[in-house]
Amino acid sequence: MTTIEVIVNYIGQQSPDEVPDTLDWDEVVVTAIVLGLGPLLHEALAQVDTGISPLAKAKLAVTRKAQAARNKGIAQQLQQLLAAFAGQSVEALVLKGALLAPTVYPEAALRPMNDIDLLFHPDDLPRVERVLESLGYEGKHKAAGQGPGVTKHLSTYRRRGEERATPNPYLSAKGDRMVEPHASLEESWFGLKINITPGIWQRALPVTLHDQPAYRLSNEDQLLHLAVHAVFHFIMGALVFLQLYDICRVVKIWGLSIDWEKLLLLSEQAGAQVFLYAGLYWSQQLYQAVIPETTLTTLAKQCPAYLLDYIHAFDAARILRQTQQPPLTTLPQRLRRGLQDREEAARWAGSPMAKWKVWQTALAFHKTDTAAMLKKSFEVQA
Repeated sequence: MTTIEVIVNYIGQQSPDEVPDTLDWDEVVVTAIVLGLGPLLHEALAQVDTGISPLAKAKLAVTRKAQAARNKGIAQQLQQLLAAFAGQSVEALVLKGALLAPTVYPEAALRPMNDIDLLFHPDDLPRVERVLESLGYEGKHKAAGQGPGVTKHLSTYRRRGEERATPNPYLSAKGDRMVEPHASLEESWFGLKINITPGIWQRALPVTLHDQPAYRLSNEDQLLHLAVHAVFHFIMGALVFLQLYDICRVVKIWGLSIDWEKLLLLSEQAGAQVFLYAGLYWSQQLYQAVIPETTLTTLAKQCPAYLLDYIHAFDAARILRQTQQPPLTTLPQRLRRGLQDREEAARWAGSPMAKWKVWQTALAFHKTDTAAMLKKSFEVQA
């Protein structure tokens, strides 16, 4: 049994029948912390008798305590933001961890997070910028066509002096978080695009978070968003285990009020069936998420056979290898990664034309991050 299998089995409340005597609990703990699963593993191990060493268990306890303090700071930051937006009659829809931690997790500290993601009406973005600037945030903006072409948010805001301490979001010690104002929920990566935004605001639900008014996605939009977002993380080679556990928690807490037929219809309208299937299937396989088999069966029939085989081939260990990409330090590495990223994106594209749109991005080399890096290098040398 691999390290990651031990972690997801315990978190999914599947205590392994046989844990090897040679299991390196320090490795298990460090891996869990790096993947953002440290607090969840600490909670899971508190319910069972294991051979974990006191030192390893103490590391998990410290991580959970630090996350509790960090999330408290994020809650205070979000409270201030929501109050400011409400004061200017700007509707803010809270996304991902900032919403899920206080609503579907039994304790907010169990859901590590880094950035605060908020969705706004596109026409409100100028006012959003003014509100953020009034609170001391400074914006960083990028062009829509730059790099891999991520368009759901083109600006990020951070207060001065709050630079990220570490590239891993689950290890950062800072309390104040970057704010990402979204104008849409479109996921895009090297020409691969899925947009689930249409109708989002009409179906949005009012909610009170930290004593302030806000909005959240409907249950069906929530699941679709989490699944598509998680699978794009997978395609990008980014951390995904926590995102897949989010699906499990949403189903557990809001499952009785989820309209699964409506979810299927929304996924079909967005052309997102394969992404929804992969997200739900992996959440079921890893964490025992209670997904209706009729839903999975219906989605499977709408997925290409080759992609179903591909999805089914990924267990926890293989997902870990896919989403733990080494850092890029040389130009040849960046070029190879660019081709690998496009190959993976094209695999998920739904038609020959969609696949061509992915590979077409390789022709626009001048828009890539690699080209920008080379240009900057030449300017420095000059």
